[in-house]
Parts: sequence; structure tokens; C-alpha cells
Amino acid sequence: MKYSEAISKRVLEAVFPGATMDYRPKQSHGEYDFDLRYSNGTIAAVEVTAAMDETLMKTVAAIHGKRAGGPVIHPSACKKSWLIFPINGASIRKIRADADIYLAALEREGIDSFSCVCSSPSVQKACCHLQITGGAVISSDLNPTIRIAGPGGGGAVGPSLAIEAGERAALKQDNRRKLGAAQTTERHLVVYIDGSSGLAWTALTSFAPPAIPPTIPDEITNLWLIGQGDNGNEFVVWRAVATQTWQSMKVHCAPEI
Repeated sequence: MKYSEAISKRVLEAVFPGATMDYRPKQSHGEYDFDLRYSNGTIAAVEVTAAMDETLMKTVAAIHGKRAGGPVIHPSACKKSWLIFPINGASIRKIRADADIYLAALEREGIDSFSCVCSSPSVQKACCHLQITGGAVISSDLNPTIRIAGPGGGGAVGPSLAIEAGERAALKQDNRRKLGAAQTTERHLVVYIDGSSGLAWTALTSFAPPAIPPTIPDEITNLWLIGQGDNGNEFVVWRAVATQTWQSMKVHCAPEI
């Protein structure tokens, strides 16, 4: 069982007292993930999917890859230690190869801190080539190092970002096919919004949903968005039925995974 599936099982069983989410291990023909058995014996089909930023996850993996050297570069040209901030999707291989040269050039100009909005040609050249948003000299009693921070990103955040992530999953043909084939009255799609989704996760956990109905295909009767809060046992849940507006709740349960 995947992490997103295990989380969904715990949350829905907490939302519906007396109900059980029975995992269906045999899915060789593309069947849905769970039978949701209500306390009255009624069964609903549940498919679980996860929304995550694959580019971010690959970038983080590249930064921490031990064979390539991990997040620390040992420079030969730099005289100071630096912390730099790559953009999401940056070539970490290029940063490892060239950061020493570009940062040493900034040191010679007396630059100890910079961001990509700086007008300095040297800073702009370093940011563009290395695909970083900025950097700063950090204190160190050891030999100089260049530390690669986690990738950054930003943008406007609002509840629509979470809803869009859920509705994109609802429109995927694979999810529609699985639930469309279910012989049940209720067909639930649960979208686990992973923290790597950044803005969508922030939207889900920081805002209230708007009072509008969801845009979901006929194969799906209930759409769920689940995000794990800062407290590992607390989950923010948005739920929408095809004919009703979005509702928000907080669910407390131990993941036990």
C-alpha cells in the first residue's frame, strides 16, 4: 500500500465512524483501490491518487545524491563558504561543476550576498548560468564549502490552486476509467496533496475552499483533497459532492504507517 493510500484509509475511516476502507490488492486489470464499507453495509468505490511536484522531488534527490557528492561542494577558488539557492529543476550537475568559479568571481568584487533581482552583471551571469535565485556567504571555521540549499519557488497562492490540482486528477482518463467501471452508487476520488506540491499544499492547508461546486466528470461522485498539516497527526480535508459546494474539515488521526 502506498503512503497516499494508507493516509487516505486512516482519514476516511475517521470521517465515517464505523466504516472500513478495505484495500483491494488484486488490481491487475486496473481496478479501483478500496471498497469503502459503511456501517450500514453499503459499499462505495474509492480510488486514491497523489499530487506531487516530480520536478522538485528529482531536484532534491539530485542535491542529496551521495555518489555525486551530496549538498556540499569543496571549492578550490573560493576563499569563503557560501550557501546558494537553486531554482526548482536546476541542473545540480552544472552547479557542482561551475559554482566555484562564479562565486569566486563575486568574492573578488566584494559581493557577500546577492539575489537574482540584483542589477550587477556578474550576479546576473552567475544566477542565469547556475540557475540559482541567490546566495550568501556563511560563517565557517572549517575549509571553505559551497552548500546547496533546497530548491525554491514562489507565486500567488489561493484556494483555486488546490481545487485545480484535484480537478486535474479527476479529469485523468485512468481515474475516470477505474471509477466508471465500478458497480457502486458512490464513487470517490481521493487526491493526496503532497507537501512537494508547494503552492497547492499551501492553498489547501492555509485557506478555506470557495462556495462553488466542483468540476468533476460523471464517473466521480465525490472528490476529496487531503493534506497533512504541520502536526503529523492532523489532516486538512476538502470534500465536494458533484451537486454540492466544497466543504472543509480537520481530521485528527495517527498515520500509523
